[in-house]
Amino acid sequence: MIARTLRTLSPALLAATVMMTVGAGAAMAQSKEVIMQDPGGGYGEALRKVMYDPFEKETGIKVITVQEARSGPRIKAQAEAGKAEWDLTFIFDQETKLLGDCCLEDIDYSMLSEPAQKTLAAMPENLKRKKGVALQVIGLSIVYNTDKFSGDNVPKSWADFWDVEKFPGRRCLPGWPRFVFEAALMADGVEKDKLYPLDMERALKKVAEIKPHIAKWWTTSAQPPQLLLDGEADMCMAYTGSMSKLALEGAPVELEWNQGFVYYDFFSIPKGAPNRENAHKLLSWRLDPQRAAELTSNFPVALPSPVVFEAADPAISIYWANNPKNVSRAIEWSPDYWGAPSPAGNSTNEEYGQEKLNGLLAQ
Repeated sequence: MIARTLRTLSPALLAATVMMTVGAGAAMAQSKEVIMQDPGGGYGEALRKVMYDPFEKETGIKVITVQEARSGPRIKAQAEAGKAEWDLTFIFDQETKLLGDCCLEDIDYSMLSEPAQKTLAAMPENLKRKKGVALQVIGLSIVYNTDKFSGDNVPKSWADFWDVEKFPGRRCLPGWPRFVFEAALMADGVEKDKLYPLDMERALKKVAEIKPHIAKWWTTSAQPPQLLLDGEADMCMAYTGSMSKLALEGAPVELEWNQGFVYYDFFSIPKGAPNRENAHKLLSWRLDPQRAAELTSNFPVALPSPVVFEAADPAISIYWANNPKNVSRAIEWSPDYWGAPSPAGNSTNEEYGQEKLNGLLAQ
């Protein structure tokens, strides 16, 4: 059909058409942009300063950022519509498995730079997957106001967090079941290596005990720091990245890593990514150990590789979620449990737990 159409064109028009087609193909091949889903906030600013701007200057490839808090549902919708809008995305651990076949490209590790290969070689194998690579280790822990608690009078466990007589004051917790149910069970005496599978009913009973003392069931990572600084809460379960930054800047907050949580965020390339080659170039840039270490000086969220840890400033890496001292005291959170089918059979454990928690909070 196309061949017949071309034969009917005049020689001049045919030449112009061919040139336009070749030109369009060349433009696509020489794309000078990469579209990155971005977390925004202080972390997004640090990424722009340390990663994106230098990458643009060095390669001539513009990094276009799209702020989106939860990528999985958007990636799935884009794949179902047959139109990928992003080239690189932050994605939850379990989503690299749940969305792998339908919605994610294979990462071509052979395309990555030599410094990136060194970073990867030192990483645990389970963090280098066909459909995603772990680029940041995330922590949550007890964080408290040092103006309120100091010396020997500081919370050191979730049992202390729940003990409102010994440690009076207002608390804040996430408004979702993951992490909260685990903390509740540890406060109720469950050993950290015996948490999974979770006893959700037991966890809910323990959450009900602390509920009257919760100033805020937070939904964004920016809320706990503000609550602590404003004096609306005296201790919180909070993400360690933003809290570490405050502590390093001299704010009256401190982190307790005992019974904290560690998990990983992955980077993936959506299926049909418009600038797949450039995505690999930016991924190489992010995996460079010196740049990854520099990033943590601006925002303390670390890349989970010993090579990066060795390159980092010890005054900063003391707060890292993958600092061996912190990891040894924390719990490796189980995305596999939360993504598994629930007792109800028609939902995941996370969806089922959220429904149960919402019911308790509505009472």
